[in-house]
Amino acid sequence: MKFEYSMRISRLTVDKLGVKLYDRASAVIAELIANAYDADATEVTVEAPMGQYLASRAGGALTDKGFQIRVSDNGTGMTPQQVQDHYLVVGSERRKDPARGDRSPQFRRKVMGRKGVGKLAPFGICKIIEVISAGGERINPPDSDSGSSGYLTSHIVLDYEDILEVDDEPDKPYKPSAGHLDQSYSPRRGTQVVLRKFDFRKVPASEVLGRQIEQRFGIQSNDWEISLKDSTRSDRPKRWIGSFDVATMPNTRLRLKRDRTVLGPDGNREPNVEAGFEHNGRFYHVTGWIAYSKAPYKDDLMAGVRVYCRGKIAAQTQAFNHQAGFTGEHNIRSYLVGELHANWLDEEEDLIRTDRRDILWSYALTTAFETWGQCMVKRIGTLARDPVRKATLDLFFETGNVKQRLLSAFSGPEQRPIRDRAETMAKMFGRTISRIEAENNDVVEELVALSITLAPHITLKDMMREAIENTDTALTALGTILRTARLAELSSFGRIAHDRLQVVQRLEMLKDAENTNENELQDLITSAPWLINPEWALVTHNQTFSTLKREFEKYYKKNTRKSISLSDFGESRRRPDFVLSSQESAVQIIEIKKPGHELTNSEMDRIVSYYQNMASFLEGEGNEKFREHFKTFHVTVVCDSLGLTGSPLMAFQKIKDEKRLTHMTWRAFLLKTKQVHQGFLDEAERQRSARLTDEPGT
Repeated sequence: MKFEYSMRISRLTVDKLGVKLYDRASAVIAELIANAYDADATEVTVEAPMGQYLASRAGGALTDKGFQIRVSDNGTGMTPQQVQDHYLVVGSERRKDPARGDRSPQFRRKVMGRKGVGKLAPFGICKIIEVISAGGERINPPDSDSGSSGYLTSHIVLDYEDILEVDDEPDKPYKPSAGHLDQSYSPRRGTQVVLRKFDFRKVPASEVLGRQIEQRFGIQSNDWEISLKDSTRSDRPKRWIGSFDVATMPNTRLRLKRDRTVLGPDGNREPNVEAGFEHNGRFYHVTGWIAYSKAPYKDDLMAGVRVYCRGKIAAQTQAFNHQAGFTGEHNIRSYLVGELHANWLDEEEDLIRTDRRDILWSYALTTAFETWGQCMVKRIGTLARDPVRKATLDLFFETGNVKQRLLSAFSGPEQRPIRDRAETMAKMFGRTISRIEAENNDVVEELVALSITLAPHITLKDMMREAIENTDTALTALGTILRTARLAELSSFGRIAHDRLQVVQRLEMLKDAENTNENELQDLITSAPWLINPEWALVTHNQTFSTLKREFEKYYKKNTRKSISLSDFGESRRRPDFVLSSQESAVQIIEIKKPGHELTNSEMDRIVSYYQNMASFLEGEGNEKFREHFKTFHVTVVCDSLGLTGSPLMAFQKIKDEKRLTHMTWRAFLLKTKQVHQGFLDEAERQRSARLTDEPGT
């Protein structure tokens, strides 16, 4: 006998409860899984084209790719009459139905669904929903000669386009099509939902979808498992979905028990907090846990505290809407994780958004929940402060291999005090930085090197103070002081050498890079003048030189009617015409060109202009004060070759003959710099090795 299905539904209902709420494939699949859970399924299989777009779009036209999403379960299923009475009634509240109640028939699970609208979720991503369900009691078909038995099957097809046509006639019910399996018998109970004819949506990759589903359901049960299968890859096995695990930081977990107690990281009861709150004379239980994650959030799924109602996510909050500016906010918003269960959120009044993306926080009950949550956030922030610092310190020591570095730097028995001092300093640095900085090799290397450099100096200071206060200081103690003083000197010496070699390596990188411009080279020379001459140091700000620079800019503009920008080795705000410095009682003019560049006549004309104006400026009346400090001036040009002809070539040669100009090719420039500073480091290492050899007991 043919069964006639019908439902009353409007386009507005489909849009509001399907298209507008569920626009992601993962959310739709999650709704279908929730329906299977409510139907007492123990196995759910999701078959989908993992990591694929379900349709293509070009030139404004949408093309379906022929994919399907199939969600199958072994739950109680539905007979044709049950499909008509329950599934095709939109908005029916199951929990208020005396025949069904709020628990599943077999396992007595607290059902997730309440509003009866999840069945429309697939219309958010597709146009066709096909439902094949076998349920009820096992029966023998009356017209069966073989005597075979099974479960009566319902097979319907919901078509979004057909629903829109019926919407033009408000009093006319929509009649889904019956599929070819309708009224047949199945050897097993269960439901299959097949989705087809998709919009432009994408199914996440299997790994991502698995985590999304794990995060959405807070269910951990031996009678419930979900698997994913890539319908486009027969060679890939099923992926089994487990619990949503988040690695937590040791000694930070608070556990909320059903007896209203909150247990701290040490297992003892936490004072002044309860696992829930009072509101209007009733206590609302909250169970689960809150902690700090072992590492900062790797994705949005693990961020903050997940709040579940009846095993299905209701909200995800980082600080229970706590306003910014509270103590420990950075760590809270980077590390706080948790899983809380509040099954009362939809008991008396549904306080969860229909799309299950958040709680309706404006109600009196949820406001009380929010206030309680903020107190818990503050409590976990206080408890976790020391574990966070320790975890960051441990990471700092691990990243920088600190213990081994210090042992290598101060290995002798008599150097134990220096090693201890260096470790104390390293711990101080490690406690003051963030976890992100503790993972950064460059930041850690700088702080470890600084600890190694400063430790001998601080230890020497302590030794000197002790020697002064102790009039009976032995000769052996003085020997230790002298050795420590030498170590402090060599430590600083080696640090300077190390820093200089890093600059040289940076210079080599800029030399070989195709896109290097002169600005970068000028900046490097500005910060490291010793690249030009190893005896030059960074010029500290002094009023005389600053005044000279400022007055020369005005003088040059007056004489040439052209503005110039100068930079000294302490200033690099913007690209200068050339670098100006004060070294060796002289004004140094440095012009550096890109590797491979050929100095042109126009560039030489500009250098001559600088040269001539600087000469007349220093010799000019009223500039005696400048001449007292700067006896002469000199031009250094770093350039690989000369393309000079005529008078620019003659000018170049004349200034060079007067020993007022030094020309260096890039090869000579780098070779000289590397030789000087590699020898600097080699000498530091040689002295360190000699010192270790001389140490008693080594």
